[in-house]
Amino acid sequence: MSHQINKFTHEQVWEILNSYTFTAGNKVKTQEWYTGIIFNLDGTFENTEKSVGLHSWKFAKDRVEYFDKHGKLNQFSLFSSMKSDKNGIELRLNFPNKTLENYNLLYSDGLKIEKDVFLDAFSEEGEIVSYQSNNPINFPYFYQSGKIKIDRSAKYLLSFDVRIEDVFSFSDNDVFFKLLMFDEISGMNLVLVDEKQFSINFENITSNKWKHIEKELILESDDVIYGPYLAGNGHAEFKKINLSKVLPSSIRKR
Repeated sequence: MSHQINKFTHEQVWEILNSYTFTAGNKVKTQEWYTGIIFNLDGTFENTEKSVGLHSWKFAKDRVEYFDKHGKLNQFSLFSSMKSDKNGIELRLNFPNKTLENYNLLYSDGLKIEKDVFLDAFSEEGEIVSYQSNNPINFPYFYQSGKIKIDRSAKYLLSFDVRIEDVFSFSDNDVFFKLLMFDEISGMNLVLVDEKQFSINFENITSNKWKHIEKELILESDDVIYGPYLAGNGHAEFKKINLSKVLPSSIRKR
């Protein structure tokens, strides 16, 4: 790889998606389905079964949307990681709602066209989830830390520790954590109800210091997926990420 690109635009995302073949499978690559999926720039697929919802696609802001044969949105994926290896670049797309239990990642299994790019994103080592990007990437990555079914009569507590090396490196997009809320998940169909996100500035995070975050939440949805969500050139670390139902007496007043 001869150089690093300075900007990774939406147009380049289209180009990269059209330059790889992909395999659907689980996170650790121990199970695979639908090898050799090709994203065509006309919005169609090759080597997929339309019955699983991979009929057509388009790139939309921070995600790839998938449509059924009737043109109805029934799935989407967020970018979870990109890394360089001996075969080129591995691009992983994460299906955060996981409507099929193990069908939660598309990862590259070979380049059709050689590319001169180098990208980093999330990695996990022990209890630490790290985000590291050496390029000012201008769309976000999402790392799914957990998913829970919601009891709408209860309150929930989100808690985690975060350390950001330089908070000013994320000044253009200072969102660092997100919750995605869904209703009516049935088979491959989904309805995205709402998103909650947290800002570096509004949480008063100081560069290179661990900060404990706690948020009491009322969640009016059936399912919630949560995790770090970052874009840009910088380094951040997370640990002890948890979202759980709590009794009112066990929620610490802030």
